[in-house]
Amino acid sequence: MKYRVLVLLLSFCIVVGSTSILWSKPEVVVVVVEVKQAINEGAHLLIARAVAEANRLSASCLIIILDTYGGYIYSMDAIIGELSKCTCLKVVWIPPGAKAVSAGAIIALSADEIFMGSGAVIGACKPYPYETKVVEYVKARIRSLAEKRGLDNETIRTLEKMVYESKAFTTEEALKLGLASGRADSLSEVLSQLKLKGAHVVVIRSDLTVEIAALVFDPGVALVMLITGILLILLEIKATGFQGWGLLGGFLIAVSLYVMGVIRWRILSLTLIALGIFSIILELKKPGLQVFGVAGVILLTLAVVLEAFSQPYMNPWTYIPPLAFFTAVVSSVILLIILKASKVLKMPVVTLEERLLGKIGYAKTEIAPGKLGVVAIESEEWSAISSEEIKRGERIVVEKVEGLTLIVKKVTKESQFTETISQKK
Repeated sequence: MKYRVLVLLLSFCIVVGSTSILWSKPEVVVVVVEVKQAINEGAHLLIARAVAEANRLSASCLIIILDTYGGYIYSMDAIIGELSKCTCLKVVWIPPGAKAVSAGAIIALSADEIFMGSGAVIGACKPYPYETKVVEYVKARIRSLAEKRGLDNETIRTLEKMVYESKAFTTEEALKLGLASGRADSLSEVLSQLKLKGAHVVVIRSDLTVEIAALVFDPGVALVMLITGILLILLEIKATGFQGWGLLGGFLIAVSLYVMGVIRWRILSLTLIALGIFSIILELKKPGLQVFGVAGVILLTLAVVLEAFSQPYMNPWTYIPPLAFFTAVVSSVILLIILKASKVLKMPVVTLEERLLGKIGYAKTEIAPGKLGVVAIESEEWSAISSEEIKRGERIVVEKVEGLTLIVKKVTKESQFTETISQKK
């Protein structure tokens, strides 16, 4: 009898527990991201991160707190593309006194709902330079987004004035047009109007990665990188021996061309892979753990990271630990190969001064006292300077190495004898 009572009690507890689990409501999640910056690749990265997190958490709503003067069209289009991947309700909130103008206004239009605070402004989408092709594209983009929101033709024509008249709307005007869904002076008011009060809020914040992306992928900075890259390659061509400036120049040119839209993400990744492999080949040809091996590992790692970020439905941030582990393993293997190759080839690590000091070569150009010239030593050309006049074709000996410049003097009988003795040793 006792056992029957215990079994019945246990069964009752199991049934009650199972029922409570079945009837318990899942936690409501809202992802919030604050964009108080120019619309650039930094803002694109920030919103892409928020969209990925909202999809991962199966959030009920993504709220974008927007306060911007606008920015670049290509970043605006990229952000709108990211928002189209979001599976939950997309809301833009323009806080009190804030603004969503130019590209920011069009991003706001791409959301499902817009809330504005007191004194907020939206609009002023006139592009600069004012080219017909760009103007017509922006107008079409606004019409398309407005039609998707279900606005009538008269309202759409009014919104088009944001482009060719640079018209902007206050909170009251946006509410009358039906552009804004409601007034909200705080985030809690937004949640309340969406009937999401009490939801678990996950905040996505800007960080150093976003700031770096905003700087590096800025078109103005891209032009500087392009010019610098070309100058570095020219420096590599003119420099004596391979110094690695061409690798850095190639990297800067590849990034600048991507920012300017000349090449796409995949081409940029392939370029970085090619530069990385070339760096490692250079390291293996002249082993000794030089800078080329490290540069090659960095370039290959960067290519892997860029490829991960290019995948549309993958959140790369969740793969950072295994990616870091993989990079560390691969880097260790590459560096081990370089060190082993150095031992096999019996090429000990020596400094540039140790390798060149006392070497004899000849002058390829005339060297005036105190002025740079070019000398050839062991089939390599070097910049050189001397305290005496040296004619073209005369034999020289290296006295000192300062950076990448050699201090040389004419070969005398005594120095020839010294060189011969050192070679015999």
